[in-house]
Amino acid sequence: MELKSYLNALVKRSWIILLVAVITASSAFVFSKMQTVIYRSSIQLNVWPGRPDWGLQQTIKGLMRNYSGQIKSRNTAQAIIDRQHLDLTVDDVLEKMTVSPIESDFLIQIDVDDIDPQRAQVIAQTAAEVFVENIRVYMLEQDKRDRVDVFIRDDATPGRVFWPKTGLLVIAGGVFGLFAGALVILGLEWLAADIIRDSRDVERHAGLPVLGSIPKIVKSQ
Repeated sequence: MELKSYLNALVKRSWIILLVAVITASSAFVFSKMQTVIYRSSIQLNVWPGRPDWGLQQTIKGLMRNYSGQIKSRNTAQAIIDRQHLDLTVDDVLEKMTVSPIESDFLIQIDVDDIDPQRAQVIAQTAAEVFVENIRVYMLEQDKRDRVDVFIRDDATPGRVFWPKTGLLVIAGGVFGLFAGALVILGLEWLAADIIRDSRDVERHAGLPVLGSIPKIVKSQ
């Protein structure tokens, strides 16, 4: 079957493509509304050396991974619970928290996901404050030239909807529906390609011209 025939089939049955797209987009919308809403609060820490030394900066980049592990530790989680009097376990807090070092910018980002936007913000802010306090105490014992300054860049952001991303899901569902509808039509055309319906199909399969055909006899009543 020629490409032109497939294209004609897509245009002729475009309503099927649109119908499938509407169905998948609607299903994605319903799916998103059935999900539990998760809010995310984020906060960033600046990590900077006490002196502008290239070697110390490279050392700090390695330390940032260790710092990230310290933030997401059971000790830090317990300190957050105690300070904010949260009705959560240590494992609950750790499960909500994601800590990512951004070495190129000397930043550590803390993300907290929770069904309560206010609690997400509280946990993120407290995690940053606890770590900054601990590091500053530790740095008092270090030589001034080797100290690392860690401070909060901005306060934790208010909890924003992180999941579900309804708009993105609907768009993805619609795009998937367009492709699925097109595949259905192409599949049907491919299956029907060997079916002989008229003289043109006979010529295409046999490679010979049709010189005549027997007309259909309709009985008169």
